[in-house]
Amino acid sequence: MVGKVTVVYPVDPMPELPEVETVRRGLEVRLVGEVVGSVEVRQPGILEACQVQDLQGLAGFRVSAIDRRAKYLLIRLEREAEARSLVVHLGMTGQLTYQADQEEATDTFRRLVSGYQKSVGAHKIDSHTHLVATFLSGARLMFRDPRRFGRILLIQACEEDDCPRLARLGPDAWKADPLALKRRWIERGGKRTVKAILLDQSIFGGVGNIYADEACFEARIRPQRILSSLSSARIDVLAKAVGLVLDKGVQNAGTSFRDFVGADGESGTNQEDLRVYGRGGQLCFRCGGVLHKAVVAQRTTVWCAKCQT
Repeated sequence: MVGKVTVVYPVDPMPELPEVETVRRGLEVRLVGEVVGSVEVRQPGILEACQVQDLQGLAGFRVSAIDRRAKYLLIRLEREAEARSLVVHLGMTGQLTYQADQEEATDTFRRLVSGYQKSVGAHKIDSHTHLVATFLSGARLMFRDPRRFGRILLIQACEEDDCPRLARLGPDAWKADPLALKRRWIERGGKRTVKAILLDQSIFGGVGNIYADEACFEARIRPQRILSSLSSARIDVLAKAVGLVLDKGVQNAGTSFRDFVGADGESGTNQEDLRVYGRGGQLCFRCGGVLHKAVVAQRTTVWCAKCQT
């Protein structure tokens, strides 16, 4: 068990697979083995498909693992023959903070470009702190979410495949073999744009706007192309590109535009490696042309008209 180390896990709007994986890894080294002493739900509105008393009943459960399904965190809990999964979606401004026993809380906050404030270090409980789990060790885990788009569910471990939020998810895009990606895209994609297919969480889970744009650039494919118009060889290239950009995102501990940080409060560095996302109107790193920006699949999308066809 790691002691007396403050870890803050806020995320940018719409956290994607690499950002959530960074959170998962940071929580894993601190929470696994902790035994729940009490759970205080300060804002019942963040709960979904469970009640306050359900979370209060977690006293005595031990954290056995921290898993991830696409963009969802799953905190595994066990007590004798019982098993539960706490499912957490961080939403747009969700922040999980681990505070070690007897570690002092801080009043230090920093204002984000969005106008909201994120704590630096283990924050004091305030009006945005919606859940506090205290462990027998004296440590605690706090969920803070100013905009309240985050959600917390508690399910029986055996009910995971029946949970509506999880059941609709396709296989994990990061773990998928490129050939499996290709086959499923062709089977489930229909005559839709490449961007729409990449964003469809029921086909493969975890890819959002950032990594969809980056994968298309890596594969030299325009995001508005219809999948069925691509040759088999080009779909192969796209499948490999998805794995490459997700790998890079995880290795770089996620993308930090506004306030995302991972273990030990360190910001992710993937934003330094982005080729197109968020760069509309700027010059392409590959050919020097001006990058285009438009709405594709209902999301702001950036691509290079020269490099991507």
